[in-house]
Amino acid sequence: MNTKSFASVLAILGLGAVLAGCGSSTPTASKTPNDLWAQVQKTHVITMAETSYPPEDFQDPTTQQWTGFDVDVLQGFAKSIGAKMQFTSLPLASAIQAVENHQQDITIDIYWTKQRAQVISFSRPMFDWVDVVGVNSQHPTIKAATVADMTGKSLGVVIGSEEVQEAQKVPQATVKQFNTLDEALAALSSGRIDGLIVPDTDIPQSKALNPSLQIKTLGSVPASISPPLASIRGYFGVPKGSYSTRFLQHLNSYIKKIECNGQEQQMLAKYGMTSTVYLQGLCSASNVYKGF
Repeated sequence: MNTKSFASVLAILGLGAVLAGCGSSTPTASKTPNDLWAQVQKTHVITMAETSYPPEDFQDPTTQQWTGFDVDVLQGFAKSIGAKMQFTSLPLASAIQAVENHQQDITIDIYWTKQRAQVISFSRPMFDWVDVVGVNSQHPTIKAATVADMTGKSLGVVIGSEEVQEAQKVPQATVKQFNTLDEALAALSSGRIDGLIVPDTDIPQSKALNPSLQIKTLGSVPASISPPLASIRGYFGVPKGSYSTRFLQHLNSYIKKIECNGQEQQMLAKYGMTSTVYLQGLCSASNVYKGF
């Protein structure tokens, strides 16, 4: 996993406390050290590491408040237990390490990987992702979403994402890693990279927020380099081990409830995601990723 140093995470978190969010600031010294659920019950605050991945999580350009379907899910969970969400903006790799080190309580939904499972624990799956190949809409240098067409091309990915491994499977590809999705999209739009591997929802939502982006979706990532569906489902990440056990029990119960009663589908529809494919099989899924 590509992550920043712990020192840099602390520095970023210091700045992040000033950024837009909901809920009151909670000093680290007041946290209950050995049980996340007890901590939340005491402070009535859940801290979330945000990474700006629309439509998962992004700042509304008008209000500057964090929004997105991940935010809506966790806002609903927080409300159900009498708590509020507090947000800190971090690059993805730094967000994972911040949760690992108990500096943040939860990440946005992310893919399960063996490397991540060594340092954080995962919720039950809450979303089915499909990865796609994005290209420049005006001057595409990749014509088809095939391994052959991507061979030898420059492919953009976000540092710390599962898409890094997918891009690295393309022969002779130059894999360029960016700190944020916005940086990667800008590089694609300006022609500095040939293609971008991202979740399928990211390009249409980003274009809706920034119509000047010269990007388009070419097609799904080839099955030969894409991981199995269960491993590219979205899972929330929390601190590892017994520290988060009780918190996860409550979070998993809430996620299963909204998956099965249609509430999560309504949340997704707010962002134009009306297809049932995004929640297919999740109501009956296990709370624990078993590996494939």
